[in-house]
Amino acid sequence: MRKRLFIYTTVLLLAGLLCFFAVTLHITRLNNTNIAKDMVQETASNYAALYNPDADLAAFVRTAGHTRITIIAPDGAVLADSRPLDFAPGTNHLDRPEVQAALRGAPAAYMRFSESVGVDFIYYALQVPSGGSYVFVRAAMPVARVDGYLMQSLPILIAVLAVITALCFIFSKHIINRITRPFESVERKLRKLSAGDYSPEQIEGSYEEIDSLTQGIDEISLALQKGITELHEETSKLSYILDNIGDGLIVLDETQSISLINSAAMSIFEVRADIIGRNLNYLSFDGTLQSAVDQCVNQDSSALFELPLNGRIYLVAVKRLADTVLTMVALSDVTENRENAKRREEFFANASHELKTPLTAIKGFNELASINNKDEDLSKYIGSIARETDRMLLLIGDMLKLSELGTTQAISPTEVSLAGVVSEVTEALSPMISEKEIIVEAAGDAVISAEHEHVYELLKNLIENAVRYNNHGGRVTVSMESDNKGSYLFVYDNGIGISPEDQSRIFERFYRVEKSRSQKSGGTGLGLSIIKHICALYNWNLTLKSKLGVGTEISVEF
Repeated sequence: MRKRLFIYTTVLLLAGLLCFFAVTLHITRLNNTNIAKDMVQETASNYAALYNPDADLAAFVRTAGHTRITIIAPDGAVLADSRPLDFAPGTNHLDRPEVQAALRGAPAAYMRFSESVGVDFIYYALQVPSGGSYVFVRAAMPVARVDGYLMQSLPILIAVLAVITALCFIFSKHIINRITRPFESVERKLRKLSAGDYSPEQIEGSYEEIDSLTQGIDEISLALQKGITELHEETSKLSYILDNIGDGLIVLDETQSISLINSAAMSIFEVRADIIGRNLNYLSFDGTLQSAVDQCVNQDSSALFELPLNGRIYLVAVKRLADTVLTMVALSDVTENRENAKRREEFFANASHELKTPLTAIKGFNELASINNKDEDLSKYIGSIARETDRMLLLIGDMLKLSELGTTQAISPTEVSLAGVVSEVTEALSPMISEKEIIVEAAGDAVISAEHEHVYELLKNLIENAVRYNNHGGRVTVSMESDNKGSYLFVYDNGIGISPEDQSRIFERFYRVEKSRSQKSGGTGLGLSIIKHICALYNWNLTLKSKLGVGTEISVEF
């Protein structure tokens, strides 16, 4: 900066001084020219005053010295000249501008080129009476004499220019050093700031504006120091948390390159920290993971799925981080959970099978006892055993259905008419419907792709619940419809309804809204759970709307 400023200042000063020198020369020459004109005018006036027509004109003009004197007749002929060798004989001077000016009575000095002599002259002429006529007395001085005066003063002007130039050079260098010194201090301060040194520094020989700038830099330095310290603390906390959580965490940028990976994720994929900056393919070629990340990066869509990896099962969540272009991939190890669930399902199924055999035997023996019973007092006990045995068998049947749905991985769907299945269900439930005098209405139809048994269980449990928990003489409406988006099933009832606090748990196994009333109605508490599992198996959308004392609506979007 200093060198550039010095060069600019020097060039500007030199240009200014040269312009000043040129103007000075011009003014000096102009002043000398004006002085010369005055001298010529004065000489012409003196000779005009001394002119005598009877005198010897040749001797008269020879007294002029360095000034050229010319006597011109009214017709323009030269009568006498102090330098007869400097003009061509016979030359007419009447058309000369100085002669014309004198003839008009407005004499003036003119600078022009003399063709006879070949140099520039300053001319001035006066009209002087001579006998009964007049003559022109003209004085002339060479311009070279004026330039000679200028050349005499030129060395002085050049010497003054050199002194001024040297002084300007010295003073400009000193001033530039004084001006740039605070800026160099500011630059040094900024370099220290970029190197991480945030300590304040007083700048000597500064200016008010620079002081204000450095004060702002100091304030920024302190704020940066505080912010960086806090950032380091937060980064340390975050790194500690990320490295000590059990779940794997990966953050990808918009090119699917790894920006962050914690220790758990490195352990899952068996990689090291140098994986950062590389593409996701360096971790895994799994198509499901890659597809989920592609959709998240390109379409900002989230995904949740299970990923088997190295003999373990991970629940993977892929999500775009809010207000960023970063994508987060979180991996939770659910292997133990899945194994425990599998063991529970196996125990659930085995226990149900084991219980079903003795209960069937009890039911058979109880029926034999009922046939052979002659004692009226035992009849109520035998009837009670029959009811409880039937309820237990119904419960075990529902448990086996749940176990089967939980372990089903392959299905064989066919085209199923919902209206036809509704007709089958209402016929099977006709004793219960007649007992409570419920009006069941079916409207519309829709054909879906599923296993008939699953559709039957879905509609049976929906309609059975609508009848079981309805008021005596109530109404159940089953509506079915299709459009270009899909098929829909709606089951309405005007029964007891479900309170808002119970609606979030109504699909849990064995959950009962009113346990005493549910037991009295004969339900197992597994019907809605079976419905939920069937919908999950086919990825159908299940929705519940209910108001206590008004009724319930359950809809399924296929």
